[in-house]
Amino acid sequence: MAKIKKKRTALGLTFLTILVWVGCSKLVLDKESKKKTQSVQSSSTENKVKTVADSFEEKEKNMGATYVEKNERREKVTEFCKKIEKRFTKYGWGKSKCMNYPWNFVRTSVKGDPLIWMTFGNETEKRKETTLILCGVHGDEITPIKFCFDILDHMNSVAAGTEKNHEKDDLKDRLVLIAPIVNPDSFFKKWPTRTNANGIDVNRNFPTRDFNSQAMKLWKGRYKKDKRRYPGKVAMSEPETLFQVNLLKRYNPDKIISVHAPLTMLDYDGPADRHAGGVVGSSANQLLMQMSEQAKGYKIKNYPFFPGSLGNYAGNERNIPTYTLELPSSDNRKSKKYWRLFKDAIHSAIMHKMDKEMEVARDERAPSDSSKQN
Repeated sequence: MAKIKKKRTALGLTFLTILVWVGCSKLVLDKESKKKTQSVQSSSTENKVKTVADSFEEKEKNMGATYVEKNERREKVTEFCKKIEKRFTKYGWGKSKCMNYPWNFVRTSVKGDPLIWMTFGNETEKRKETTLILCGVHGDEITPIKFCFDILDHMNSVAAGTEKNHEKDDLKDRLVLIAPIVNPDSFFKKWPTRTNANGIDVNRNFPTRDFNSQAMKLWKGRYKKDKRRYPGKVAMSEPETLFQVNLLKRYNPDKIISVHAPLTMLDYDGPADRHAGGVVGSSANQLLMQMSEQAKGYKIKNYPFFPGSLGNYAGNERNIPTYTLELPSSDNRKSKKYWRLFKDAIHSAIMHKMDKEMEVARDERAPSDSSKQN
């Protein structure tokens, strides 16, 4: 009887061992299956992200953008527009209408805000004139940001055919690009600053030919290490600079209008022969004079460009006529006054054609070295 009990016990233990082994095996197999499923799902997600990235790479010509999925882009823009709306309320500017626009955006600022731009005109059609307008390069210059949103509102009305004294056909054969807040991190600070979140002036961070030899030297010497004008140790180190460079490379604009404050002047940057009436000198100078006249004789000044500046990179080195409009102040209460003063000048500048002369100039002339005093 004792032997029978021992055999039963042994059989029971063996059966129990088998059950445990089967259970463990199933657990292992389940884990492996789960891993494989997760791997497939992960691969699928990566493929979706890659598909989005590929589409943007085609548009951005694989220029190092940080890509995000469509839904995430939409969410980021929505949140960004909410932030803009709060600032507009704070400054007494009314509604920004930010959510009314189908913004383009590929990359983000240092702190993760979308670097947005809007286009008017058909990108796919052959066009003869492309104008790039940049605002908010320095976040403490707040009136230019409102100014760009006024341009957006104006161009939206022109495109819809509802703008008084302007025709919808004004945009025929033209493309207008508007980036209203190039440096959002500095604008959204409690106390807005000139430099970005990394403490770098993104209008001194362009990869100009004289950057390595002159940028830090000028900052340490003439500017006594003024933190507001720090160019950074490496050119194009900042996403906000890369954003501007990629807009230039993607769209190859015929002219650039960069809006700043508060120096109360109009400035032109471009090859020296244009100031002296060279191949495109007549057209570039004509536009400069026209903008001044339409803004009640606004002062024109031949302001120097600097190592790492947009005027140097685009105007001097790449032969793109670059106009800097310096509004009289950053006083948020005077925004309406500034728009009334410059509305006609800006519209005329957008309409102004210089493409034929530009083609000749670019064919005949290689980019020149810096000729202005630094």
